[in-house]
Amino acid sequence: MKILHLFHNLMNLYGEYANVLALKRELENRGVSVTVEKQSVGDKIDLSDADFIYIGSGTEKNQKVALEALKPLKNELREAMERGTIVLATGNSFEMFGKKITDKNGAEFEGLGFFDFTTTESDKRVVTDSLCEFNGSEIIGFVNKASEIFGITKPFFTVKQGAGNNKNETTTEGIIDGNFYGTHIIGPLLIRNKAVAEYFANLLK
Repeated sequence: MKILHLFHNLMNLYGEYANVLALKRELENRGVSVTVEKQSVGDKIDLSDADFIYIGSGTEKNQKVALEALKPLKNELREAMERGTIVLATGNSFEMFGKKITDKNGAEFEGLGFFDFTTTESDKRVVTDSLCEFNGSEIIGFVNKASEIFGITKPFFTVKQGAGNNKNETTTEGIIDGNFYGTHIIGPLLIRNKAVAEYFANLLK
């Protein structure tokens, strides 16, 4: 089993690298041999044999750098997900997969366009603990974002307490679409929520 940690040195806020460690441990506890490979800007990024791709959270500036690095790989990334590779993007990294990101000054950045949602950044940060529900389990985590996402129709979590995707959609958070999973919840998510780590391990077995 191969886990590919993309932009490990760029999208690396809040100790999110530990999501990779948690999934690796969960798989190894099931007798699965796991290889973790780290690739980033400047590397020859190879998605061809990854079973699971992880991207963590970064500053708004680093997010835009990662986005530009992903654009030439758009077709390869789509093909990877179509053949079964699972992608998990936490924090603001999942915003890159939508149609566009509008920053706080009104500048627009074209997204990868895998999904129809859009992101709007602002000066106002949302900082809150979150309590959510997923597959019958309570999920805890933390949100620290300066953005709202509009147009998601397949959310990852149901929010019981904390922040939703935007100020109008307060009870849904993140996105699941095919083999793509995105959430603003950090913590790290898989360290604090064994049920989610088990969910991904079950998908990969």
